Amino acid sequence: MPDWDLSQPTRQSILGVVVYLLRNFRALLSLLITAVIIGAAKPQVWIVVGIAVIPFSVIAALFAYWQYRNFTFQLDGDDLIIRKGVIFKERTVISADRIQTVKIAESIVQRILGLVALKVDTAGSSGSELEIPALERKAALLLKDLLYRKKEEAEGLAPEGADSAVQPDGAEDTVRVRPATEKKVLVKLNIFDLLVVGLTENHLKTGLLALAVVFGYFSQFMEYLQDYLEAYVDEYARTLANAGIAFALSALILFAAVSVLLSVIRTFLRFFNLKAVLLPDAVEIETGLLKRSYDRIPVRKIQFAQWETNPLRRLAGFESVRIRPSDPVGQANKQQRTEIPALRRKASAALAAGIFPGYEAPEGGFRALASAYTRINSIIAGALLLPVSAVLWHQYGLPGLFPLFVLPLTALFSYRYGLKVRILFDSRFLLVKKGWIFPSRLVLPIHKLQSVSVSTNVFLKRRKLCHLNLYTAAGARRVRYLREEEAAQMYNYMLWCVEKSDEDWM
Repeated sequence: MPDWDLSQPTRQSILGVVVYLLRNFRALLSLLITAVIIGAAKPQVWIVVGIAVIPFSVIAALFAYWQYRNFTFQLDGDDLIIRKGVIFKERTVISADRIQTVKIAESIVQRILGLVALKVDTAGSSGSELEIPALERKAALLLKDLLYRKKEEAEGLAPEGADSAVQPDGAEDTVRVRPATEKKVLVKLNIFDLLVVGLTENHLKTGLLALAVVFGYFSQFMEYLQDYLEAYVDEYARTLANAGIAFALSALILFAAVSVLLSVIRTFLRFFNLKAVLLPDAVEIETGLLKRSYDRIPVRKIQFAQWETNPLRRLAGFESVRIRPSDPVGQANKQQRTEIPALRRKASAALAAGIFPGYEAPEGGFRALASAYTRINSIIAGALLLPVSAVLWHQYGLPGLFPLFVLPLTALFSYRYGLKVRILFDSRFLLVKKGWIFPSRLVLPIHKLQSVSVSTNVFLKRRKLCHLNLYTAAGARRVRYLREEEAAQMYNYMLWCVEKSDEDWM
């Protein structure tokens, strides 16, 4: 590919017209569904919809062309300039030193067209502030490389003698390929791995989210559907009421089966052909089926990482890790979180050593008070189960055995969980371990801490307990039910470590 001059306004691929056109139709999808539902009740609406299809399609096509035509990007020194808009024109200028991450993503349509989208997250944005949605893959990779190079130069991080991606003699913003760097492939998931991950997901969470989406979406159209559904609902409601426990068990089994199926489907959509690569200065993750993304997280931006597993994944030899880079907005932004769902033990160790240079698990630290977990959780469970017991006794004449059965289990599980809560630390790293059945460990370089606080309340104060709160640029984490004296020691020691450290937190 010849040198690509970006010192002048540059347009995307002409196939971007198709991308914009499909996006415009997707934006009108809800309006179309509403029209169809209303049309079922009032047939004359179908005539109006049919007549409006052709002019609306022509307008959408013309609008998509002018969206492509008016979208340009260029590099002016260290600034990326984007111009776009049809009716309302916009001009966005982003300095290289404000860039947090540059991502490449592609939907199924973009993949068919041979295009990708380039997304830029910047300091002060709550998501992807800027997107170039229709670039050829090679051009997007070169532009991504150039933006990172300019960012390193603006921050004074470019290594001495490095081959600059900016040519002199007037062609300031001409992209050239940088030499390949050493890569270590951490994981590349195959179909069997994806199936294991899908079957070991949190199925309850998946099922509840699916129910929320379904009810939330169809509730918008209940006014139009109730005339058709009312008779069927009345008839089947009586039948289901008579079915009683049999219906409840059938519904529970169906919910479980659908939840597992959705978990597997969701896993394949999110993590299909996932590939995670460790570079000397970054972690690159390529993943997705219908919408494929290519993320690059600079190592120095990573605030902490959390490894998790469960009994089934542990049997398969897997654990998942969530990497949290700095969130410039100061919120726990889920878009800034990157997950690798299936790492072997050796790959996990390589990842930890790569993103946290010199990491060794600390050995000294303190434990949480397990009895506090037992007491608090038992009180909460008792308060929740008391009305359930009252309803069972009043409606069905059943004795209050349900709480008597659940409360001991709650106490046992809480105590075992509390025994596993530990906070270990040395002068460089902090390690938080939690969980019994679902164990997790969080690794946090101490110099990444922005603040540390101790919180308590009247109930904890009486027992000389407190919570230790750890604040980073990627969000906060809390360790509960520590002894006041031990928490005070950690509080003072961590603040001292942060103050004496000369390492950057971002």
